[in-house]
Amino acid sequence: MEIIEGKKTQVLKADETVVTVGKFDGLHLGHQKIFRTLLEEKKKTGRPAVVFTFSSSPYERLGTGRQKRIISETQKRRRLEDMGIDYLVECPFSDKIMKMSPQQFVDEFVLRRMHAKAVCVGNDFRFGYHRAGDPEFLRAYGEEKDYTVQVLDKEYYKGEAISSTRIRECLLKGQIEEVNTMLGYHYGFIGEVMHGRQMGRVMNMPTINQFPEQDVILPPFGVYASKVLIPDGSIWTGVTNIGIRPTFRENNDQNVITAETHLIGFDGDLYGQVADVELLKMLRPEKRFSSVEELKVQMRKDMENAGLFAET
Repeated sequence: MEIIEGKKTQVLKADETVVTVGKFDGLHLGHQKIFRTLLEEKKKTGRPAVVFTFSSSPYERLGTGRQKRIISETQKRRRLEDMGIDYLVECPFSDKIMKMSPQQFVDEFVLRRMHAKAVCVGNDFRFGYHRAGDPEFLRAYGEEKDYTVQVLDKEYYKGEAISSTRIRECLLKGQIEEVNTMLGYHYGFIGEVMHGRQMGRVMNMPTINQFPEQDVILPPFGVYASKVLIPDGSIWTGVTNIGIRPTFRENNDQNVITAETHLIGFDGDLYGQVADVELLKMLRPEKRFSSVEELKVQMRKDMENAGLFAET
């Protein structure tokens, strides 16, 4: 997959493409429905599949505050590449773009730069100045400019439409199973394994220490059953603590959020390597223990619960 970003967002080399446009935060089941349709069009016509998105949130430019991502940019890129997307265009959301009319946006980006002959969007897609553009405009303008448009209905879960907003709300409540169902994959994070204070090893329960990216939304501080993919390709059941390590916290790291994962049965060195941690279920909130021995007893219970959940 070719990634085109920043000021390099220029005209694509492909003569004709199939394109979708959107924020696509989380790449949930509703987004995946659009991507599948895009790839079906690619298979039918031989035209490259293009995902056009903005590298920064329009909400930030509009002054409504910075919104954290559901998954990191690295995860987003990896998943789109695995799906078979040919181009990912990450365009800065500038003042000029913000003030473009729907017609100007289609002319400049969808047609001139992306060379679109087919466009796939959701039925709630809005774009252009004051969000004046919608699927009906795209269809009508497509008849004039000779491109086709497919408009897809939302995906539903428990009678409600799946959306990035709904997933964020569930994530903040620690409802990991709900989040995973709506995403269509396991929520988690990817990161380099860093050196910690070796407290897990002292307790004979060594952990891998990672620092989640700051622009990614995290679930409540707590202990989670997890699944961990390490560089050799093996997958391990894990117990992941996300938080500030209250039992061992020192003054100089009281605001540092870490993810510590004990890989059950693993005995190896992963320092400096990248591990992929997927959360399966919240086991309990993070808490401060009165002694190391009390923590060890609880961790054994967490390991048992994580193992039981991983087997279901």
